[in-house]
Amino acid sequence: MLIPRKPIEVPPEVARQFAVDVQAYHAAQDDIQRNRITVGSRHMLLEHIVGTKLRLNEVRLF
Repeated sequence: MLIPRKPIEVPPEVARQFAVDVQAYHAAQDDIQRNRITVGSRHMLLEHIVGTKLRLNEVRLF
């Protein structure tokens, strides 16, 4: 059973950077590079989201 979560609200500049990261993730050829992009995106989002946990698989940019 899935636990519903509140939608995440982030500033527009963070959302734009996340969109750039999504494009970089899909352009990356190497899994290591993709993991670095994912970790960086997670760190960036955690700076702006208070009171929640983000797991890497929730941030992974499929």
